[in-house]
Amino acid sequence: MTRSDEQIRGAIAEQAGQWFAENLAGPLDRAACVDFMVWLKASPAHVEEFLGIEAMARDLAAAADDPDLEIDSVLARARSSAADVVTLDRGVRRRDPVTARHRVSRVWPSAAAAAALLAIVAASVIWSTRDGEVFGLPRTYSTVHGEQSVRWLPDGSVLHLNTDSQVTVHYSRQERVIDVDRGQALFEVAHDRERRFRVSASEAQVVAVGTQFDIYRRPDAVVVTVVEGTVAVFTDGQASGKSAQLLPEHAVHLDAGYRLEVTGRQIGLPKSVDSRAAIAWLQRRIAFKDRALGEVADEFNRYGPITIEIDDETLRALRISGTFYAYDTGSFAAYLGTFNGVVVQTTPTRIRVRSLASASGKLPSVAR
Repeated sequence: MTRSDEQIRGAIAEQAGQWFAENLAGPLDRAACVDFMVWLKASPAHVEEFLGIEAMARDLAAAADDPDLEIDSVLARARSSAADVVTLDRGVRRRDPVTARHRVSRVWPSAAAAAALLAIVAASVIWSTRDGEVFGLPRTYSTVHGEQSVRWLPDGSVLHLNTDSQVTVHYSRQERVIDVDRGQALFEVAHDRERRFRVSASEAQVVAVGTQFDIYRRPDAVVVTVVEGTVAVFTDGQASGKSAQLLPEHAVHLDAGYRLEVTGRQIGLPKSVDSRAAIAWLQRRIAFKDRALGEVADEFNRYGPITIEIDDETLRALRISGTFYAYDTGSFAAYLGTFNGVVVQTTPTRIRVRSLASASGKLPSVAR
């Protein structure tokens, strides 16, 4: 095999690794599926390398379970794997032991190309547990403005994503880790005695076992609310490695019905809250009791296309209570219009709320 042939084979091996990782990450969409089948049918070498990746992934799983099994043995076993017989028919790949339109012989690339192939697989840490859960391949889930979603994670936990939010899921043999990149998420955690469930949001670290809790990563703080069970909250990031089951001494235990805020590395005091109001967003509602008007307006702005503007800081500090459909800014504007000394101006794109407070600085009040 010439150097040019080795380079070509190495490039095919790299492409096969990328396609394997994409298939493993989840079902391909229609366009990607078409591209994948076109790539497979382009050359028998493409099929060979893809099947080689599958064999190597199986051996990596065995190597992960057997620490005495060396990578060299994995490569040797992969090279000696029997050839698969593949039929490509109408864009669908299937194995056929008797009749095959394309019979593939097992020809592995040079050592350099094989090493590149192994590097792709090893870099992705492709192996599976008994229940098919994938380790080492992070998955990202996100929602756009006004969208919500529900995801069932491989361990049986349930992830609820609020509007304009994103999380990244990492699973390992030591623990289950969720990074809240932005926004808000509610977690219904499946119990696992061997691996804890940890959520990371900025400096905040939250650990829970068999519980239900809400994480809201705001620009100024991370808000942790427990609906069921108990979580441990800390900030030093000591959450990985063989001691992953241990908690820092300064971790704060937060029980159901309580909330706290983490600002930088400062953990606030737990406060009692109405758990139902805290997760009202699951029913696309905003529930608030004795909260600042400015905070409530900001909540509405997370959902609908119409922006509520309140420039008066005194007015933003006004304490209000109520429950509204998150996308019904019209009803909320009408509610604000019942306040004495408040003027509400509505346009197709925004709602401006102004105060007519006297020079004495008195806050507006609800009309009685």
